[in-house]
Amino acid sequence: MSVPDAHHDPSGTVYAGRRATRRGLPRDPLLRVALATGLVGVLLGVFFATGVLGGGDEPSVTPAAVPAPASPSADPASESPEPTPTSASPSPSPRSLPPRTPLAGPKVLRSATSGLCVGTDGDDEMAQARLVACTGGPEQRWVVNQVAPDVYTLTNAAHGQCLDVDGGSGDDGAKLLQYPCHGRDNQQWRLIGSSGGPVLVVAVHSGKCAQPQDGAAEAGAELRQVPCTSAAAQQWTVD
Repeated sequence: MSVPDAHHDPSGTVYAGRRATRRGLPRDPLLRVALATGLVGVLLGVFFATGVLGGGDEPSVTPAAVPAPASPSADPASESPEPTPTSASPSPSPRSLPPRTPLAGPKVLRSATSGLCVGTDGDDEMAQARLVACTGGPEQRWVVNQVAPDVYTLTNAAHGQCLDVDGGSGDDGAKLLQYPCHGRDNQQWRLIGSSGGPVLVVAVHSGKCAQPQDGAAEAGAELRQVPCTSAAAQQWTVD
């Protein structure tokens, strides 16, 4: 009994050899996609390497930073030194002068610049102290009474009133006058200078000096207190 053949090969088929396998694309779609992707990558690499897609451009070079030109250095020899500001020498303080030897009794205060004497324009209370022509009379004499080391009161010998800074003022330009003696510091004076030479008449309460108004050197000039500078207009001889 014959067995039916499961294969129906065409006539003339030779069964002695195996069928040759024919090469072609893989049938698996995933393998096909992977193969196509790899091929695209290879082609792109070739294109870039050969310059077809701009791969042959020369690499850009970042220029080196150019240093800013250095500022010219100053030549010490060519520079002239800045001038040192100068200021006028300060006037000597009256306290820098040696103290005068103690005085007592009636004295004449005579201006060292004009030779005029300190008097008053009357005999009443608050009569102003002025420069007057020297006569040697008692209205031009001032009794010097020491009340502390280097501190004195000056009492007019004719009127019995003390040389006083008006109202105890500490202002520049305050008037000097005679006023009933009360012993407060606006009637106290320091006579500062060398023995036998000119002195500064300094008000104890203000530290300011007696001087003719505006430094005048003429009869009738009122006496005022001003900051001490040791100027000639502030210097007096006591005799």
